[in-house]
Amino acid sequence: MSSSAPWLESVSPTALSILSATAKAGPIDTAPARAGAVFERDDQVVLEITGRDRSRFLHAMLSNDVAAMERAGPGHGIRAALNSLKGRLVADLHLYLVDAEKKTGSMLAVMDREAAEGFVAMLDRYVIAEKVYFEPTELAVLAVVGDGAAAALTEAGADLPAEGAHTHVAATIGGVRVRIARQDLGTGADFAVLVATGDRDAVCSALGLPTPPPEVFEALRIEAALPRPGGDVTGLHIVLEGGLKDRSVSFTKGCYIGQEVICRIDSMGTPARLLVQLDGGADVPDPGTELFVDGRAVGYVTSAAHSVRRGGPVLLGYVKKKKNDVGATVHVGAADGPEATIAAHV
Repeated sequence: MSSSAPWLESVSPTALSILSATAKAGPIDTAPARAGAVFERDDQVVLEITGRDRSRFLHAMLSNDVAAMERAGPGHGIRAALNSLKGRLVADLHLYLVDAEKKTGSMLAVMDREAAEGFVAMLDRYVIAEKVYFEPTELAVLAVVGDGAAAALTEAGADLPAEGAHTHVAATIGGVRVRIARQDLGTGADFAVLVATGDRDAVCSALGLPTPPPEVFEALRIEAALPRPGGDVTGLHIVLEGGLKDRSVSFTKGCYIGQEVICRIDSMGTPARLLVQLDGGADVPDPGTELFVDGRAVGYVTSAAHSVRRGGPVLLGYVKKKKNDVGATVHVGAADGPEATIAAHV
């Protein structure tokens, strides 16, 4: 059995479809998107979380510091993970504090659409007497990226969130009420816009930016070595392997589901495998293509694109410990396949 078979079984169908399409798309030039673009994130879903115990409950469940977000107040957010008892990823999410009032306040959670059902089902099992409720919304997610993103938003009449990771603000774009959040989506100057589904086209029109296909969005994040939850990181992985340690985990907040496993592995040093970014190879490999060192499979590709910016294939994939140092080489697809060089740990 291929070493990538368990991953191929764990990846969400939507993610695998877009990952495969990106690998087959041919050369992708991300330069126009880096100047400014809007992407429709149909793969994302927004949940509203209410109830007087929401903050305390989520703080005990999630890997990041919900209490610190609550103390910071509305307009702040965090990225966090819900993990299984074995420390494996259930859902990676952006959590935004909208209203801090204890009884009537709310938060918004943005995550991969196909992770939402498992997220709610797992948390519902832990609700005993707590007042906490998870409800779907009619909000769509737009990614506004590139050097022209901020200017496009302000010229369309929107206020920008305060500086800082995951800050957000209620705003108006073209007369439509939205919520704008700062996110790292691949260019370093990016925003997520939450808007009523029926108003999405009006907001895109008001921004006046090009709307490239989703393969360009994927190429941007692969070039930036950003993992895709549900694709690069699935229920097969712990957050330490998949590039989420510094993005989604607090090591000072106290207990949460899966903490014992995650902290034990972290204290031992490097996990058994790491998600890495690689440059090289002759052709763009399909997701699940194996990687070899000294004739043995040591990992597999999860994301790949032909990057005009980088001059050839750029890959994300898992490589085993002791074989995943930056600068090390692997063979793609076969023991004597084309070489690719590990450029960075994700």
